[in-house]
Amino acid sequence: MEPVEYRHTMRQQIIALLSKEELTVRDLSQAMSIPEKEVLDHLVHIERSAQRLGKKLTVTPYKCISCGFVFEKRTRLSKPGRCPNCKNSHIQTAGYTIR
Repeated sequence: MEPVEYRHTMRQQIIALLSKEELTVRDLSQAMSIPEKEVLDHLVHIERSAQRLGKKLTVTPYKCISCGFVFEKRTRLSKPGRCPNCKNSHIQTAGYTIR
């Protein structure tokens, strides 16, 4: 990841990062030096902003590491607590990108 220019707003910086490559919430948190919860709050707004720009926030869904269940229909961006199939809490993180 390249350093982000700081003359843009936080959301503009996140959009720029996601336009270049797929990143997780943790990746964005570290790149922006903000908590993961704050990144999730920004992503909700970025999803709407991207639509106005004619782009889309693409989400690679969460996936259960134990049984392979994919959370395809999940509308919330936050990490699920546990798998509805096996009830295990080992969940692979979702990835986000803007196309």
